Amino acid sequence: MVEIIPKEIPQTPRWLNILFYISFVILIFSIAGYFILGNSLKGSQKTLENLKISIQEGQTPEKVALEKEILSYQKKIKDFSIVVLKHLKVSGVFPFIEKISHPKVWFSQFNLNAKDNSITLSGIAQSFETLGQQILILKDENSIEKVKLERVSIDKTGKINFDLSISLSSKIFHE
Repeated sequence: MVEIIPKEIPQTPRWLNILFYISFVILIFSIAGYFILGNSLKGSQKTLENLKISIQEGQTPEKVALEKEILSYQKKIKDFSIVVLKHLKVSGVFPFIEKISHPKVWFSQFNLNAKDNSITLSGIAQSFETLGQQILILKDENSIEKVKLERVSIDKTGKINFDLSISLSSKIFHE
């Protein structure tokens, strides 16, 4: 059977048509962007090559030698800076000992071990009381971590000979 009345063709929704045209426009812009960016990239690469060539042409043997010399001095300065930063200032120990010494105690021998942050002192005190006061002064000092009385003896004149071992904090060597 043949129909004489044509059937109505279904219409596509309007949002689907709008979506199709937007997608088409995005596709066109993407293709155009690809070619524009590709052309720009080629131009940038040519400019970079030209700059490299002009830099190499500007390099004379004197400039190259001078640059190497400057770099060697820069390395020496950097190495020296490292040494200076790690340098221990052991001369600061003398004013420190002077500050913490009892007026009636005389130190006759001094041995500094900066690596271990320790000092060994030999000295003479007028009495055991003076020696005790000296040890208390040392123990009350914040920069001293440990005080140890190694040896004590009385000489012929009645004075006290002693040896002290002192452990210092490392901040003394960096002040």
